[in-house]
Amino acid sequence: MRVIQHFLNNPLRNFNYIIGSEVTKEAVFIDPFDITQTLPLCQKGGFTPKYLLNTHAHHDHVKDNGNFLELDGTEKVILKDRERLKLSDREEIECRLTPGHMIEHYCFFLYEDGEMKSVIAGDTLFNAGVGNCKNGGDPELLFETIKNEFLDLGDDIILWPGHDYFLNNLSFAKTVDKNNDEIDKYIKKCNEQHDNNLFLQTTMGEEKKLNPFLRVFEKSFQENHNKDEKELFLWLRSKRDKW
Repeated sequence: MRVIQHFLNNPLRNFNYIIGSEVTKEAVFIDPFDITQTLPLCQKGGFTPKYLLNTHAHHDHVKDNGNFLELDGTEKVILKDRERLKLSDREEIECRLTPGHMIEHYCFFLYEDGEMKSVIAGDTLFNAGVGNCKNGGDPELLFETIKNEFLDLGDDIILWPGHDYFLNNLSFAKTVDKNNDEIDKYIKKCNEQHDNNLFLQTTMGEEKKLNPFLRVFEKSFQENHNKDEKELFLWLRSKRDKW
């Protein structure tokens, strides 16, 4: 299974994803924004567009659904919570309901040979941040989603977010976690990255060290702010909304 990440270079800094089966050579397009940019990448990779999946219904995540579905042989797949799309005998995509950014939001967990490898997180979990809840969401539900669906993921699971907000999120994180050297390290890495077609990928292990919305589950971070995990999460989300 190959993950092709494409940065749209639009004001909202969207990523689009193509999941290509190395067995069938069929591809899944996730949240297509502009297929004139992503279709050539699919073809260059030797894949045929087949399936459409959406994480949620915000316009920037469904904008080019119609154009994709006009392509020959394509279809939209709607999966229920914990349902899987089988790409081949070795490759599967598991859908999980992950409310918070919106009440109806899904993330897609990628498996090879029965082992989880990465997650397409939409607008639920970003590099060093989480999605806002201002357009049909609920921060309390987002807290539960992060706690129940992401906190216990293996440290080697790769995070594929819906947007590139990494540097801004790190800058905010530093204001609430001033002594965290991991944040400084990644700010330096981001500032050294000048190619709009190359982006830093993080694992869940890395996110647990620098993402304040995952750090809320650490006792030391709670004690620094004199709040419990949920109170701290909601305070951070509200603070980030105004930052």
